[in-house]
Amino acid sequence: MERYHTPSEEQAAKLMQGDPDAPLAALNLFWFNKRAQYQPDDPEYGTPAADVSGLEAYAAYAAEAGEKISALGGHVAFSVAVDQVMIGPDGLNCDTAAIMVFPTRRAFMQMMTAPEFQASSRHRKAALANHVMLHLDGAPFVTTSEEAAQDD
Repeated sequence: MERYHTPSEEQAAKLMQGDPDAPLAALNLFWFNKRAQYQPDDPEYGTPAADVSGLEAYAAYAAEAGEKISALGGHVAFSVAVDQVMIGPDGLNCDTAAIMVFPTRRAFMQMMTAPEFQASSRHRKAALANHVMLHLDGAPFVTTSEEAAQDD
């Protein structure tokens, strides 16, 4: 399986063509590096801060990026370890699956282009051997989240 960390130009262009006000959910499949792979331009590179596992680097990303995601109304609906691929190629046997939900496509695009999010992404890139993201209709997730908030 090819390795991915960022969208292609075609994928980014398609994202911008969608309804900016439509809710968006993103199914993420994560394959973690055993050891984080920080790059020479990263402040952590060559320091003790770079000597962490991929999971630890991802935790640093989640802590930093989570604030930006929340500020835009987004949240992680769930994040769980993957047990096995039941139907499909073995190459999809990732470590973790997660669904992130955004109230609008516009909010997702704001997150992706925010300088502070871009800076945090170095931890995600160091953490992950591979990353596949599938965009889903977010309406069922937003409705469920709104209903749950009303029940509280």
